[in-house]
Amino acid sequence: MMALAPKSSAILDDIKHHAGRVACQTPFYHWLLSSGDMPSQLSVRLSDPWSGDGDVGRLLGRGVLRANGASLPLDGRFWDMAAANPFWLQTVHSFAWMRDLRAAGGDQSRRIARKLADCWMDLYDRWHADIWRGDIMGDRIAIWLSFYDFFCGSADEDFQRRYFASLNRQARHLSRQFPSGLSGVALLKAARGLIYAGLSLPGRDDWILQGFECILKEIPKQITKDGLHVSQSPQQLLECTRIFLDLRYALNRASLPVPKALQNVIEQVGPALRFFSYPDRKFAVLHGGQECDAAEIESVLSQMRAAKRAAKLTNLGGFERVMVGRSLLMMDGSVAPDAPHDTQWHSAPLSFEFLYGRERIFTHCGGHPSHPEWQQILRHTAAHNTLVVDGRPAHELRADLSVGRSAAFSGIERSESRDACLISGIQKAYMASLGLVHSRRLFLTDQGHDLRGEDTVTFETDPDTPRDLVFRFHLHPKVQVSQVSPDQDVVLSLPVGGRWRFYGVGAHLDVEPSIYLGQGIKPVPTQQLVLKTSCSGGTTQIKWALQRE
Repeated sequence: MMALAPKSSAILDDIKHHAGRVACQTPFYHWLLSSGDMPSQLSVRLSDPWSGDGDVGRLLGRGVLRANGASLPLDGRFWDMAAANPFWLQTVHSFAWMRDLRAAGGDQSRRIARKLADCWMDLYDRWHADIWRGDIMGDRIAIWLSFYDFFCGSADEDFQRRYFASLNRQARHLSRQFPSGLSGVALLKAARGLIYAGLSLPGRDDWILQGFECILKEIPKQITKDGLHVSQSPQQLLECTRIFLDLRYALNRASLPVPKALQNVIEQVGPALRFFSYPDRKFAVLHGGQECDAAEIESVLSQMRAAKRAAKLTNLGGFERVMVGRSLLMMDGSVAPDAPHDTQWHSAPLSFEFLYGRERIFTHCGGHPSHPEWQQILRHTAAHNTLVVDGRPAHELRADLSVGRSAAFSGIERSESRDACLISGIQKAYMASLGLVHSRRLFLTDQGHDLRGEDTVTFETDPDTPRDLVFRFHLHPKVQVSQVSPDQDVVLSLPVGGRWRFYGVGAHLDVEPSIYLGQGIKPVPTQQLVLKTSCSGGTTQIKWALQRE
């Protein structure tokens, strides 16, 4: 009977969820959200502090919405296409593109913003399972309120009446359904929207309390003592930080005190954001995150005193950052977080990225902002610069997106001088499934012009059949393989950083196709260097080097 309890509970939750969705679709629910007093003005006028792209705004004025390298025509199919695609659903219905229209400036931009908002109210002013999802609606409410002066303040009475009525219905629904099963950054977005509505609409103080009760509970759950986001993703950390800064700004605008926990976490995350920023002013491509926009990163960092460049951390939350000369090495020694925050974590034990100056040489394959299949594929160990055995991920990546628990790291040690650094790590993620231990030593010297690696695989018990060992080194798309030698070396050409030669000893060196999703939503073709060998037990050691010519 005890074993049946979790199943019964899950079935009951599904029934409740389905019943709730059915109820939300009824005319009675729409009437319920529309009943009572409707606001006709804002008690506090908030504004949005984040910049947009004027070129993107002007392009929208010519009938094309562009985001993350993709385009959506502003034609008769615009709304249907936006609702059918997860990326465009989030982008279009969050109304974040208003920043671009504001950056473009002019009355035409205001008219376009008002026209699209008016069209949205015609089509989606009643509950919709996806478009009224808590995180998307939280973003939309925050934008609508922050951009009131931009697109609504000069509108006619009919538009303003519809604006306030729709805004009130959305916020009421958000409050009734909150937290709606959300977790992570999505939950923080929903809470921000609720707080903005409570601050801006008269007599809605209970929404402020409801939102901040969630925020203050989530801060210690989502932000580690090291200032990282629990998912280990720098991009997720950036999104959290923007939410925290928005809330601080909104409270200041409303002349309300900022909770100490909120102020403390803003100061806490600054050094972590700087830690993951590379010399090109963009992020390390880690755990589902992408490079992100350099101007956006700098805009966030500029608002935090603790994020000054003087704080040069070398290790944080299991990650090791090494700088020798103009070269930068980032090694991943993180462990999987607890559910539900493990659904984006990547299986990448002892993987690394390597840059020379602002040129990325070895980089992970990245992450996709919305496509579930790509997101799961890119979590595989093979999408990272590390060991893959028999084509399997090092960790169990389950169908429900959670990570199977297994022994991970025995530890990482670091030894350095002014001119060189040695990092040694051991990981046991393959121990449970294949009975082996992987140790890696990375040595960076000669003013950053010489990176050497030593990978050792040790089997605790001999396998029944030989195991295929593959060490992958994914190249950034700007890196060109200019020469492949039969003597087990490859010449790499960088746009600015000259030529580098890669050597491999103890395994066969191949050049294979790869992809890069460090920006946008479209995979960019690139290449990877692959060292291959097989092992029937005992210990196998592979050595390799990357040297600047």
